[in-house]
Amino acid sequence: MGEAMNDDEILDYALGRHEILDRRRIDLALEAEPRLVDRVERLRESLQRLLDDGDVADPPPELARRTVAFVARHRRRPSLTDQMPLRVPFRWADFAVAASIFLAGVLTLIPAIQRSRERMNQAGCVFNLQQLGNSLAQYASLHPFLPYPPWHRPDAHPGTFAVILHDAGVLDNAALLDCPCNGPCTHAGRELISFDQVDHIRRTDPTRYQGMLGWDYAYNVGYRHASGVPGPVEVVLASRVPVLADKPDHDDFRAIKAGNSPNHGGRGQNVLFGDGSVHWFLTRRIGPQDPDVFLNNENQPLPGLTPLDSVLVPSKMSYQQR
Repeated sequence: MGEAMNDDEILDYALGRHEILDRRRIDLALEAEPRLVDRVERLRESLQRLLDDGDVADPPPELARRTVAFVARHRRRPSLTDQMPLRVPFRWADFAVAASIFLAGVLTLIPAIQRSRERMNQAGCVFNLQQLGNSLAQYASLHPFLPYPPWHRPDAHPGTFAVILHDAGVLDNAALLDCPCNGPCTHAGRELISFDQVDHIRRTDPTRYQGMLGWDYAYNVGYRHASGVPGPVEVVLASRVPVLADKPDHDDFRAIKAGNSPNHGGRGQNVLFGDGSVHWFLTRRIGPQDPDVFLNNENQPLPGLTPLDSVLVPSKMSYQQR
């Protein structure tokens, strides 16, 4: 006699979901109990009626149009507004806190950027002075004195030191004569030509001459020699004295101003010594024998009283007041 069938097995048999071996076992069970055959047949008829009740249902009205519209709506590319939440996930107070933090960060960063730019420009100034020091060293290898105008031109401007170096073939780049901290300069009208040409322009074209020799560095105008006559610094002494520096604030003999060079915002000045070294000074004092690098020991922008009394004068003043 076959084994008894439970309800799940009867349902699977009616749906045809049994394997071959299971079906054979069930067939034997059905032969043993005729009542199960009737039960399986009634179950198959009930399932058939559920699967096909004989009624044909009409589709809902406008199903095709609504289906096409639904598909088109979901195929559209999402826009920015689709991604925005209906409610902002933060309060205005949160926004104010974030904005204040950002503003504090910016205000902290700006001074750091400014200091970095100042240090970079100051380094550029040092580089310019070092290159000018190389030119002066080459000149000194050929002459016993630092660049100085002819004896009959004591009213010449200190800025002519650059054209004297140019005449000697040791300076060609006028850009070295401008301090990067003093703002950009196009060098319009500032030319490295011969001393004689500059002197001719001074006498024949004063307007053009005013645009020349406007360098950002002050030059040593020498000192009074034993004879009492001002003259240039000898090469043998030059290594111990300042030769070039950031220019002072005074522009003529009528307006001698105190304070550091304006090139670096009054914080100090780079000073080139005759040995080619460049040093940063927070004040105008160089040493006990030279309390003011821009004035002599009589507080005048004129040649020094001794070899160590260095006086660096802006390029548009003169070696000697006349």
